Amino acid sequence: MGAPDIVARFAAVVDAHSGREDTSLDNDNSTPQTRAYRQLAKQQLEVLEGDDFAARGQQRRSSEAYWKTESSTWELVERLYKLRAQAHAEAQDDDMSDGDSERALAASTDYVAVQELMGRSNVLTEYVEVKRWLEETAPEFQAVETRKGYLFYTRRSIAGRGARDSRIVTEADPDATSRQQRELAAEDAEYSAGLVRTLYEYVRRGRVNNAIELCVESDEAWRAATLKGSLIWRDPVLEPSDIPGSRPPHTAGNINRALWKHACAALAADEANDAYERALYAALSGRVDEVALVCDGWDDYLWAHVNSLIETHVDRAIADSALLYTPAQTTALGHVPSRYASARDLSHVLDALASHDSPALRLAAAEPFRRLQAAVIVDNFPAYLNDYAQHLSAAEPADTDADLLRVVVHIALFLRCLGFALPSDAVAAVLDVYIGLLISDNRDLVAVYVAHLPPTRQTEAYAQFLRSVNDPAPVRVQLLMLAATHGLDADAIAKRTAQLVLEKHSAHWPSTAAYVLAEPIEPTSDAESEKIRAIEWITAFPRLYDYALVEVCNLGRQFLLCGRTNAAAKLFNSLPDDFVQPEWVATTKPDSLSAASDPFTNASPLARADALPETISHVHEYIQMLSLCDAYHYYSTWAEVMCKRPADSAVQLSSRMQAQCLEWKKSAVQTTNHATFMFRTRLIDLDWLSSQSLRISTNPSSDNSQASRLDDLSRLRELYIPETVFRLHSILFDSRTVLPQNLQQSLNLAQLVAEESLGIYHHLAKANIAYPRGRLIAFLGLMRRSAFEILRIQQLSHPDKPPLLGDSMPASVGRTAA
Repeated sequence: MGAPDIVARFAAVVDAHSGREDTSLDNDNSTPQTRAYRQLAKQQLEVLEGDDFAARGQQRRSSEAYWKTESSTWELVERLYKLRAQAHAEAQDDDMSDGDSERALAASTDYVAVQELMGRSNVLTEYVEVKRWLEETAPEFQAVETRKGYLFYTRRSIAGRGARDSRIVTEADPDATSRQQRELAAEDAEYSAGLVRTLYEYVRRGRVNNAIELCVESDEAWRAATLKGSLIWRDPVLEPSDIPGSRPPHTAGNINRALWKHACAALAADEANDAYERALYAALSGRVDEVALVCDGWDDYLWAHVNSLIETHVDRAIADSALLYTPAQTTALGHVPSRYASARDLSHVLDALASHDSPALRLAAAEPFRRLQAAVIVDNFPAYLNDYAQHLSAAEPADTDADLLRVVVHIALFLRCLGFALPSDAVAAVLDVYIGLLISDNRDLVAVYVAHLPPTRQTEAYAQFLRSVNDPAPVRVQLLMLAATHGLDADAIAKRTAQLVLEKHSAHWPSTAAYVLAEPIEPTSDAESEKIRAIEWITAFPRLYDYALVEVCNLGRQFLLCGRTNAAAKLFNSLPDDFVQPEWVATTKPDSLSAASDPFTNASPLARADALPETISHVHEYIQMLSLCDAYHYYSTWAEVMCKRPADSAVQLSSRMQAQCLEWKKSAVQTTNHATFMFRTRLIDLDWLSSQSLRISTNPSSDNSQASRLDDLSRLRELYIPETVFRLHSILFDSRTVLPQNLQQSLNLAQLVAEESLGIYHHLAKANIAYPRGRLIAFLGLMRRSAFEILRIQQLSHPDKPPLLGDSMPASVGRTAA
C-alpha cells in the first residue's frame, strides 16, 4: 500500500464508524478503530519486509522504523484508552448506583493485596499497561543458545590440577568468583555473559518465565530460583473464590519477597558484577540505576522507570495490608542507596527524560511520535492537540509531516467517538490542515473529514474546497453527492460554492464605461467562463432550480450590462434541458414541430397561479434575456445569409445560377421573417424587461436587492432597446429586395418608436454610457434613409417625374446600390 492507499483505508475506517459511539465494552468492542489503524500500519510494514526487490538503503530502513513506530503508537492508544473508557463507564455506574460498591477483597495474601490495589488505582493499572506495551513492542534480540553442563570448562580446569590456571576459581559454585576474586574459564565466562544478557532481555520484554526456563535448561537451577523470587506469593486456600485470574493448585511465589528484593538490590549495586547481571537484578527489584547502565534508548529508560514505579506501588500495597502471615523482617538490613530519585509519576519521568543529561536521549524524547506517545501515556492529549494545532498554524504547508498529522487526526476523532472531551478549535484546526492535504490527491475523501468539523463550519469548508474544482459537471455533481452521503448539507454547499466563485471574480467585471457590444462568436474570457461554471453548482439538483433562476438572472444582467451578449448566451445555453420547470410557466400548445423545438417560439409564457411572485418575475426576466441573446445571435445568421446573395450579371443567368438565386431568395425570406419576428414580437412588442412585462411591483421597497435589480433593468433597457430598434431597421431595410414590403415597415418603425405605451423614444433620446448624446438623431437619420429609398423607388417607376432633391446619382448606380 502506498501513501494514498493508506490514507483511503484510514478514511474508510472513519466512515464506517461515523455516527457511532464505541463506548460499549462488551465483547471487547471498545476500540475497533484503533485496532483497524494498527493493522493497517502493520500491513504497511509487512509489505516492506516482504518486498525482496525493494532497496535496502537508508530510506527502506527509515520506512520500516516509521511503520513500527506508528503501529506501536496505535497499540498504546488502544490499551490505555480502553482502560480509561472502562474507568469512565464504571464511574458513571457508581454515580447512578445506590452507593453499594462491590465487596472489597480481603488482603489475605500478597497477590490479593496487589489485586485489591489494582482495583482501586486506575493509575497503577495504566502503569502496568504501559509496561506491557513497552515490553511487547521492544525490538527482537538474539538469545543465547542453551548449554548443558554447569561451568563445564571451569570444572574441567579444576579437575586438571596439574595444569590449572591460577586465575581460575578452584570451586565451581555461583559465589566462587566473588568469594575468591578469581575468574571462570574463558569459555564459561563468555557463555555466562551471554546468558545474563539474554536473561535481562527476557525480563525487559516481560518474559520472566522464558528466563527461568533458560536457566533450568542450561543447568543453572540456582539462578532460576533467584529469578522466581520476583513472583508474588499466593495461597489458594487463603484467597477468595472470586479472585481475578486463574487460581494456582498450590502455594506459589515468594512469601519473603521484600527480603529477596534487598538481596537483589545489593547484587545490582555491586560494581564487580557484570553490567547485564546488575541490570537483571535491578530490574527484578525495581531499581533504575543499574538498568540505566544498559538502556539503549527512550523506550528502555521509560520501561526502567515504569517498572520501578510499579514495584513501589506493589511494595506499598503489601506493606499496608493486614496479612494472615508474617514475612521476614528487613528493617535490620542496610538500605542500598539509589542515584535516581524516586519518581512521583510518569509525567515526572517523561519530563526528566526530555531534559536528560544525554543529548541523544533528549533528542529521542523530542521526536514527534515520542512526544505524541508521552501525551497519550500521561493522559494529556488535549494539551498536546492544542500545541500541535498551534505548530501547524505557524508551519509552512510543505513542512507538515503528513503521516504524523494523519495519526493525530484519527486519534482525535477516535477519542471524540469514545466521548472524551477535546478542544474543539484544535480538532477543527488539525482537520482543516489534513483536509487541505487531501484536496491534492484524495478529493473523494474530503467529505469524510469535513463531516467531523463543527456543524457551523461544514458548509463553508466544503464550499471552499469545491470552489477550486474545475472538472466537468458530472465530476462536480459526484463531489456534491458525496457531501450528502456523509451528512453534509449539499444544497447549502452548492449555493455557497457558487457564491464564492462569483465573489472571486467580482473584481473582473469590465468597466461599464468601456461598453462595447460583443459579437456572438467572440470567445468568453476565463473569468466569464468560471462565472458561468459557478452556476452549474446550483443547477446540479432540480430542487435548487428556483434559487438558481435568481442567480442566473443576476449574472445574465451583469453580462449584458457589459455588452457581453456572447457570455450571457453561453450562460443560458449551459443550463440543463429541464431548467424551466412546469410549475414556473404554462405555455400554449405549439401547433408545429418547429415550434415544439423552441418552447418560446409561437408560445405565450403564462405564470402559473401556484408560482411565487418572485419566481414569476424572474422567469419572465430569464425568458426575455434569453430572447435577446437568441435574437442577436440570429441577427448574425441573417446577416451571413444576406451576404451570400449571388452577384447580378448583365449576361443571361444560366439555369444553375438561377437555381442558386431562387434557393438563396427562399433562405433570405425565411431568415428575414424569423429575424423580424424575434426582434419585433419577442423584444419590442413585449416591452422588453419593463416592470410591467416582468410583473415587478414598482411600489417603493426597502429591499436593496430589489432596488438594485430595478436599476439594472432600467440601464439594460437604455442600452438594448435602441440597439434592438436599429437592428430591426437593418433587417427590414436591407431585405427590401427580397421582401419589398419591408421597406415600408422600416419606415413604420417611426410610429412604433413614437407609441407612448412603449416609450421607446425616451430610450432613444436618453444619453447612456455607450451613446453620450443618445440615439434619437441617428434613428431619425434611418427614417430619412428609408423615406428617401421609398421615394427613389417611386422615381424609378415614374421616370417622367423630376429627380429627387439632392439625388444626382444615375439610375443604374442607384439600382446597384439598392
